[in-house]
Amino acid sequence: MATAYTETPSNLNEIVPFIVTDIKVIKNLFYSADRVIFYDACSFQRHSHLANRERSILIRYYNAHATTVLITRCILMELASDRGMLAEEFIEFIKVMSENEIKVVLFDEEYIYDILSECFSVNEKINAYLLWAVRMCKSPTSTITETLKENTKLMAEVLEGKNLQQSDVYDRFFTAVRGNKEHDDNLGEELIAICVHILSHLPGVYDGKLCVMTDDKGAAAKIDSVMKKTDARNRGVKIALFSTPKLVQHMFQEQVEISEDEMVTILSQGASGKIVVMGITAYDFDVNRSISMTSRELAHKIMEPNGILIVF
Repeated sequence: MATAYTETPSNLNEIVPFIVTDIKVIKNLFYSADRVIFYDACSFQRHSHLANRERSILIRYYNAHATTVLITRCILMELASDRGMLAEEFIEFIKVMSENEIKVVLFDEEYIYDILSECFSVNEKINAYLLWAVRMCKSPTSTITETLKENTKLMAEVLEGKNLQQSDVYDRFFTAVRGNKEHDDNLGEELIAICVHILSHLPGVYDGKLCVMTDDKGAAAKIDSVMKKTDARNRGVKIALFSTPKLVQHMFQEQVEISEDEMVTILSQGASGKIVVMGITAYDFDVNRSISMTSRELAHKIMEPNGILIVF
């Protein structure tokens, strides 16, 4: 039986006091934050299960970088899943971040239009960013591709660049693809890729401001490939891709107070068996795409001078 997704979980009211939904406030937060992190569902689930001690370490790191956390509408749908409601640990994670002065934004993907409208006054220019991002991000068989096949008007606008003077293209496109979301598709990651691809071109946005937190190697590869496929002359700022192991290494390198045992706990949360990372060790000349070790061994490598550089 197909999973029935909902854009509005039945217990959404439980997180409303702790999230930002007003687009005017969101626009201000976007520009004022040092870092804007888009959370993928897998990493959000993983971090929401951390105990208070380890979660507080993560929150201290986010606070140190004046971080705003974005949960896209599609990722919210994935978190609610077929139950149509958010798990208690998800609600608690959002609440704790909010209570520790981290702004958590529920971000409808179509808000991109509103943010771009602050910089560009012509709809053709704004819609052209969506056109190029969709062309770069969609795959031959995906929810986006199937949605456009079913909607010839959207196909003409978003892929063929016709009638780009319309102001509701973003709204109609994102609403349509979310409405066709299916179980185990990669729509959440594709829409994050589209969002960061577009936002990376905004004036005032610098390398590393836009971040994606994901432990899905496929999602990371998708976002990375979009940036690489874009001609260098038309490429935006660099996007920071974080996996949980890479995040732990950054926290240690930036001297966030974290013990070896706390590292092990964070690294092992949500993982089964050995941890596999992409990185470079003292014995590698190039990136090793499959470094496998226990969470304890990886923590040792992170703490060891020149032990490992985690790429993802």
